[in-house]
Amino acid sequence: MSCKNKTTCGIRMALWLSALLFAAGCSSGARYDLTAAPDYSLAAMWFDAPADTSASVDVFYIAPTCIWDWQDQDGRTYHHMDTDNPKQRDRVDGSLRLAHALFGRHGRFYAPYYRQVTMESWTVAPDETERRYALAHQDVVRAFDYYMTHCNAGRPFILAGHSQGAKAVIELLKHTLTPQQHERMVAAYAFGYAVGRQELERYPLLRPARDSLDCGVLICYNSVSAPEAVSPLLGGNAVCINPLNWRTDTTYAPAGRHLGAVFFDAEGGTDTLRHRIGARIDEATRTLIVDGLDDEDYYIPSIGELFPKGNYHVQELNLYFLNVQRNLEQRIAAFRSE
Repeated sequence: MSCKNKTTCGIRMALWLSALLFAAGCSSGARYDLTAAPDYSLAAMWFDAPADTSASVDVFYIAPTCIWDWQDQDGRTYHHMDTDNPKQRDRVDGSLRLAHALFGRHGRFYAPYYRQVTMESWTVAPDETERRYALAHQDVVRAFDYYMTHCNAGRPFILAGHSQGAKAVIELLKHTLTPQQHERMVAAYAFGYAVGRQELERYPLLRPARDSLDCGVLICYNSVSAPEAVSPLLGGNAVCINPLNWRTDTTYAPAGRHLGAVFFDAEGGTDTLRHRIGARIDEATRTLIVDGLDDEDYYIPSIGELFPKGNYHVQELNLYFLNVQRNLEQRIAAFRSE
């Protein structure tokens, strides 16, 4: 959902583009072919979600990686999304519809299109991944600043994201949110990414959730069937909470605590997982160990290098859908009672 009655941002796009090109690799010599930076004063640069003007809480959501390297008609290769490309937007919209179904019933839903890095960008050297991601994050920061300036109007808000979007949430908490903004943040849900211990020590707004009701906190988890299925991208993680019992220790949450997973078919219909899953936190990897699923059903060979068999990264929103939905209600109520 975009802001109504938008006014011109006054952002000079050419200046931003030059700044982004500089950030991309002046020191490294790297240069990327780029499409135009999104203008967040335009409704077209925001996911079109139904407007719930009665909601007293906002949700600012950042999409996961949905785009692969692509070429234009001149054969130039791009490592970032073209936010004006209808086919690429369609790929992102599927994940945004899922997120809106999860979060949208609890608040006004704002999700910007941004020049996210491509899937291949996660398989290159870490320094190169970060150089490419810096461009994507500049868009996220500008979108968040626009949202805060023109849309938020002082309301409480939830930050949320999955995968690359979760990284964006974490980076916003580290570098962008002001203490005054943080006071209005109900919680930050960052599914499918890692936070290291040194980050926790360095950045005071990275406050891991300890239960189902604390506010202003960071809610993170990654799901696998066994420790060896942890993604090579997510090593060194220090933050995990179990969405079945909202504990951070290794206490097992049996299937009876699982309210249900929700999956959406191509027509938009829903299917709630009939059998239940249990989960516990593995202390060594700070990862959720999930039982009750068949690894073959959730394995995606095209991204197997990043997410091996037994890794449920793609399904992080789906698997605990009803548990997270209930928790959103609980945290919003707790925030209002403070």
